[in-house]
Amino acid sequence: MEIISQLNEKKRYSLDIEIYPYLRDHYLEGKVILPAVEILIIMAGVVKTNFPQININCLNKARFFRFLSISPDTQQRTIFVDIEIADDGVVAASLLTSIKSKTGTISRAVEHARVEFATADSTPSFAPPFYVVKKLKGKCISVPSTTIYRELVPFGAAYQNIVGDLSVSPEGAWAYLSGGDNEADKNPLGSPFPLDAVLHEACVWGQRFADIVSFPAGFEKRIINQKTRKGGTYLGRVVPVNVKHNSLIFDAWIYDLEGTIYESISGIQMRDVSQGRLRPPDWIKADL
Repeated sequence: MEIISQLNEKKRYSLDIEIYPYLRDHYLEGKVILPAVEILIIMAGVVKTNFPQININCLNKARFFRFLSISPDTQQRTIFVDIEIADDGVVAASLLTSIKSKTGTISRAVEHARVEFATADSTPSFAPPFYVVKKLKGKCISVPSTTIYRELVPFGAAYQNIVGDLSVSPEGAWAYLSGGDNEADKNPLGSPFPLDAVLHEACVWGQRFADIVSFPAGFEKRIINQKTRKGGTYLGRVVPVNVKHNSLIFDAWIYDLEGTIYESISGIQMRDVSQGRLRPPDWIKADL
């Protein structure tokens, strides 16, 4: 009854997030950027705390509008989460920060991300059989993870969670993934590190076959069948489904090593957000 009484009512929650040292390993053009996977965890946590009856294992229509940068001397960052419950059973969450004008007299809210949570269990998404996940058609190359994190996705140690070699062909990419470590909150959605590493796979594919350095701009649907764990090992597979200039769409899956599907993510949007300032190295580009 509580959720029915709050239909179409928007509530804003304020919280201070701890800026742990590991978060500073995620950066772009010299700025520390809060990862999309961490933003999803924050929004899911606020929803689950205030509306424990809501299912947070099915996320829809995620959009990442603008980066949330973290200053070097910041230990905590105040953020806001707006939650709105619609009459179709969807709970929408938006993450915002407040910025001040140059004079410091006017503040306005800036939206960084938005996602919807289903209130009912969703039909499981399609996932390819585990025995075909590592089969890639077309000319396939292997890129060592050390090379990926030195030249293609140059993040710090906390976000270097592709393990061994990444196999990549025109049909997609796959790699073993680490569940990571550090102080990341694993409770709402599982460890953030495997999904983050899947996005690295998509980024490498884009550098090889689309000649762009892309970052996540959203996804259409993410179903968490089981939560990934810090310290675990997984297999991640990405498949390109739509390739356009400066914009790529992928589907992806995360399995454990026994072949159990942990996550299905469809409609991952990867875009060149640097307006061409970041360019792939020549050696990774495929001869098309």
